[in-house]
Amino acid sequence: MEFYEAVKRRRTIRDFARSTVAPGKIHRALGAGLRAPTYNHLREWDFVLVRDRATRLAIIQAEKLPERCDIEELERAFEGHDRLAKGMYLNAIPKQKRMLLTAPELVVVVYRPKTRITESSGVYDLNGLASVWCCIENILLAMAAEDLYGVTYVPQNTRGTKGVLGIPEELEIAALIALGYRAEDARVPRQKGVTLADKLHHNAWGNREE
Repeated sequence: MEFYEAVKRRRTIRDFARSTVAPGKIHRALGAGLRAPTYNHLREWDFVLVRDRATRLAIIQAEKLPERCDIEELERAFEGHDRLAKGMYLNAIPKQKRMLLTAPELVVVVYRPKTRITESSGVYDLNGLASVWCCIENILLAMAAEDLYGVTYVPQNTRGTKGVLGIPEELEIAALIALGYRAEDARVPRQKGVTLADKLHHNAWGNREE
């Protein structure tokens, strides 16, 4: 697939078809992740592919995801938020447990931090985190090229999830990627429409003309 077409196709999907994913597609997508730039040239990233249902349930328990979500309570919690952002959260939060449990594939992306987030004093200290997210975006774009879709879930309890998976203490989890083929009735929340002209500044903030 042509690169810009893959960029346009890449969307967040939380509703998956039951179809299994060929291992070759997953390996190609993860291999694309390993081609991403990294601040120290070491590519200190690993992937844990979790297919075991009991292990997924243990992750969900470690993350303390609720059994069910009260939509009215969520409506109140996001009252006053941007309309499109609110619509995304109201669609996403009730599906978190289901997508982690039922997605055909679940990839846990692990990295070695430059500095622990709690000990970071500035953006420079987060170079390891920035690098691994370049890796994740490569994976997402490669998935789109393979007609696969998914969603990143940033763990709320990395210590608990690391314990479930036996991940060494000195490493960290950047995200979980639930992925598979898009369900026919998958809901795709609207995104805010922006143009490059809205976001491009020349030489100084607010200067729209070159």
